[in-house]
Amino acid sequence: MFTPESRPGLAALGLGPVAERVYVFLVEAGTGQTSTAVAQDVGIPLSLVGEALVLLEDQFLIVRSPTQPPQYSARPPELALDSLVLRRGDELAQVRLYAKELQSRYREFGGRGAPADLLEVVVGERQVLRHYAHLLDSAKRELSVFTMPPYVVPGRRQDVDQVLRSEREGIRRGVHYRTVYDSRAVDDPFTLGVAQDSVALGEEARLIGELPMKLLLMDRTIGFVPLRTEDPGAGSLIVRPSPLLDVLIALFESIWIRAVPMGPLADPGRPAELDERAQRVLLLMSSGLKDESIARALGTSRRTVQKHVSSIMETLGARTRFQAALLARDRGWVKPSDTDAG
Repeated sequence: MFTPESRPGLAALGLGPVAERVYVFLVEAGTGQTSTAVAQDVGIPLSLVGEALVLLEDQFLIVRSPTQPPQYSARPPELALDSLVLRRGDELAQVRLYAKELQSRYREFGGRGAPADLLEVVVGERQVLRHYAHLLDSAKRELSVFTMPPYVVPGRRQDVDQVLRSEREGIRRGVHYRTVYDSRAVDDPFTLGVAQDSVALGEEARLIGELPMKLLLMDRTIGFVPLRTEDPGAGSLIVRPSPLLDVLIALFESIWIRAVPMGPLADPGRPAELDERAQRVLLLMSSGLKDESIARALGTSRRTVQKHVSSIMETLGARTRFQAALLARDRGWVKPSDTDAG
């Protein structure tokens, strides 16, 4: 016979230790038992057994016979407990709605600018992932993201698939996804593959040489920032509407303008001296990406990229990559909206 102490227990379903002991006894008894027999065999006062039987019957975990004295039998536990879990889930959903109502009252009577209401810290990898997934699923209009290593869960395909599923569902809801990838992100073939999958789903993606931080913005109402860039799983800061959130939004927009689109070139005004691949190399080079990163982003070899870089520098008469980026900008080959040479 197992005891409640050896199992996780049913306290989460609102059953106290006495009710659980009575229920376990009836499960193992196999036949109907009177309240007196239960009290004697379990060793609990009859009055407490009576209260427990009423509770168990109310929760549809046991049935009472019409005989006198009545006998009690356990319903099939898996079916009965699953039903109770579902009912408790509905109750918790109502609690969440009530929490939102109370939050509105808190803001109304406690002051909308209360610091405790504007910032929240979540600690630990599990909590970070849970909140990140919640933001992906809750977005209604747009998600703006800075992506750079290290990652909370590097290379776990199941977690990546979950993110892609959330992104796919978001795009179907009409959510506009924008992601700026740090050049170090495309150095990793796995991350580059994920980026390409996201673009195929409808994400608008851009590249830049170096990002200052990781960031997620949801509907311009919530910001999600790691507490430590080098260890994003340690914890994150949730930022609600405030001057700080305004700064994060402005930061994203300023970097988005300077970043290079990952899609194909569509500007017919590019210089005739450069073919389309060389033009892409010029844009990525001017954004600060190194040859290896450019090669991965374009799906070509580093040697091919180096040939393009040499050809670009020769065409422009530049001695360094930095000078080539400046000269390309002066000639209008690279516009400020495309990238930023500095």
